[in-house]
Amino acid sequence: MKKRTTYLDCGVFAICCCEYPNFSCCIDGTTGKTPKMLQSTSSSDTRNESTHTIIINEGEEERNITKPSSSKADEPQLRHEAEDTVSLSTSKGQVNPPAPERKTKVLFLTGTRGLAALLVVVHHSHDFMPHMHLQLGAIGVDLFFVLSSYLLTWILMQKIQTLIAQGASYRTWALSLIDYFQRRLFRVYPLFFVTVIVVSFLTVKDQSLYFSVDHRRPPYDIVKTLMFDFQYRYHVFWTLPLEIAYYFVIPIFVFVVIKLRCLWWIAGLLLTVWIVKEGIFTGRRDHQPLKLHISTFFTGSMAAVVFIKMDSWIKKTSFIFRWWHTLFLRTVESLAILMLLSVTFRGLVFTWVFENPFSHIKGVPYTSAYWAIIILIEMIKPSYISTMLEWNVLCTWGKFSFSIYLMHSFVVYNPVLKAQTNYFDRLFSRLLLIFALSATTYYLIEFPSLWMAKRVSRLITNAVKRHSSKWTKLAGVERIRTQE
Repeated sequence: MKKRTTYLDCGVFAICCCEYPNFSCCIDGTTGKTPKMLQSTSSSDTRNESTHTIIINEGEEERNITKPSSSKADEPQLRHEAEDTVSLSTSKGQVNPPAPERKTKVLFLTGTRGLAALLVVVHHSHDFMPHMHLQLGAIGVDLFFVLSSYLLTWILMQKIQTLIAQGASYRTWALSLIDYFQRRLFRVYPLFFVTVIVVSFLTVKDQSLYFSVDHRRPPYDIVKTLMFDFQYRYHVFWTLPLEIAYYFVIPIFVFVVIKLRCLWWIAGLLLTVWIVKEGIFTGRRDHQPLKLHISTFFTGSMAAVVFIKMDSWIKKTSFIFRWWHTLFLRTVESLAILMLLSVTFRGLVFTWVFENPFSHIKGVPYTSAYWAIIILIEMIKPSYISTMLEWNVLCTWGKFSFSIYLMHSFVVYNPVLKAQTNYFDRLFSRLLLIFALSATTYYLIEFPSLWMAKRVSRLITNAVKRHSSKWTKLAGVERIRTQE
C-alpha cells in the first residue's frame, strides 16, 4: 500500500482582528482542486493503513496532526467536481467503491485576513465614499474576530480531543495549556509592546494625530497602556485586550463542547439563537468591553465546532456530494454574500426588495454570521470564492495583517501624504508605504517572536514527552506488582 504525506505552509491569525499570519492546510479529497503551496509525495509502505499528516503552522509555529485512514491508494480518485460517483467494472457487475477522502483547503483564510486588513486601512483613509460613512473598518474588525476564534477553536479542539483520548495526566494538561498561552503571548505582545514604546517618543501633537491621544483621555501612560487599562486603549489598541481575554474563554468553550458529546448540538442551537439576537439588537461600537463583542467571537467558535463535527461525519459515512447538495450550499452561500453586501453598503436587497428592518439600531452593522456561513461552506465545499481569496496579493497582506493593523496609522494619517491632491497619488503612496513598513516590522519583530514561541513550545513538548515516558514506566511497574 502507499503512504501519502501532505505538507503545507500555514499560519493563524491569532489576534483579533489583526494578528493572524498565514494559515493553510489540506486534506485529500474529492474536489479535484489543488491548493497553492501544496506538495504531495508518495512512497511504498508495507503497512495496511495510509496516514495523512497535516502540518499546521501558527505564525511559523508547527503543529503536526496525523489522521489514520483506510488505504485507498489503489482505488480510482475522483478528480472532477462534476463527477458524483466512480464505478469499477468487475465480473460481477458495476459496484461503487467507498467515497474517496475529501480535500479541505483553508489557504483562502489567509486571503480573507488580507481583505479584512484592507477594509481597516480603507476606512481610516477616509478616501472611499466618505459621504456614505460606511463602517468598513468595523466590519473588517468583526471579520478578524471571527477568523481568530474560528482558527483557535479548531486547533485547540483537536488538541484537547487528543489529550482526552490519551488519558493525559494533569501535568500534561497544564503544560499543554502553558504552551497554548505562551504561543498567543509571543504572537501578540511583542509588536504591541514596540508600538507602545514608539508612540511614547512622539510629541503630544503626533500622538493625537496618529493614535487619537487627545484631551478626552488621560495623558499617555506607557505602563497603563501596556496593561490594557480601559482608558488607555488608544485607537486600534482597543481590540487587543478583547482578543486576549477570549483566549481564556476558548479552552473552556471547547472542553464543554467535547464533554456534551452527542448533545452538543442542543447547546449549540441555543447559543446560536443568542448570538443572532445579540448581533442584531445590541448596539456594538469600538472601544467597548468584551461582553458586548463576545457574540462575534462565539460566532467563529461555533462555526469551527460545526465544521469539525460535519467533517468527521462526512469522513465516517463516506458521504459524497451530489449536485443537489452542492446547489443547496451554493444557494445559501450566495444569499449570505448578498446580505453581507447589502448590510455593508446599505443597499441592494434593502433597495430592491425590502427596507432594512433593523436600520434604526445604532452601532456596528451585524455581519459576523454572514462571514461565518461563507467560511463554513467554503471549508466544506470550496468554490470560486475561496479561489479568488487565494490571490497572492491578498495572501501577502494576510501574512502581514497584524503589522498592517498596528502600523498603518503612521502612513494613513501622515500630513505630507494626506496633502496630496491627486487621489491616486495618495492611494498608491499609502499602499506601498504601508506594505513596506508592515513587511519590515513583520520580519524584524513578529518573525523572531514566532521563532521564540516555537523554541519554547519545543521545550514544553519535550517536557511532556519525558513526563509521559516516566508515567508509562511507573504504570508498567505497578501492573507487574499487581500481577505478583
